[in-house]
Amino acid sequence: MIKKIFLALTLLSLSAFAHAQQTLTPTTFMDQWDQPQALNSETKWLIFTANKESGKWVKEYLEGMDVEDMAVKKWLYVADISGMPSLITKFMAIPKMKDYKFSIALEKEGEVSSDWPKQEGAVNVYQLNALAIDKVHTLTSADEVNAFLESIQ
Repeated sequence: MIKKIFLALTLLSLSAFAHAQQTLTPTTFMDQWDQPQALNSETKWLIFTANKESGKWVKEYLEGMDVEDMAVKKWLYVADISGMPSLITKFMAIPKMKDYKFSIALEKEGEVSSDWPKQEGAVNVYQLNALAIDKVHTLTSADEVNAFLESIQ
């Protein structure tokens, strides 16, 4: 029994290490204004959401802090909207996003981020070094998002 527990813990730690060593592919996303947003070696913090609730937490923080140009901070905010029905995306979500002061890199197909380490329902923030993931921060509440993003300002 102890051997099984040890093996499970070893595999989990190796899995976490593998994710931490993952290198992302440079990618250009289009934002809500059809402007390119680049994930490249200059990106230090990648903020990723894949559902409405976690996206709301990030939006509220960015609006509250009056963040407009995340490139200056070397941040990139990517929202996976691939699960959203296309009519909702086209006629409701993207027009609403155009009212925001900040850019959201839109992951429309869900393919680029499919192998990124992430927890569903959370804001996943990747600390990057030349596109290599140094650490993944999983934020599961608005308070955690606020505190964490404030700490990396």
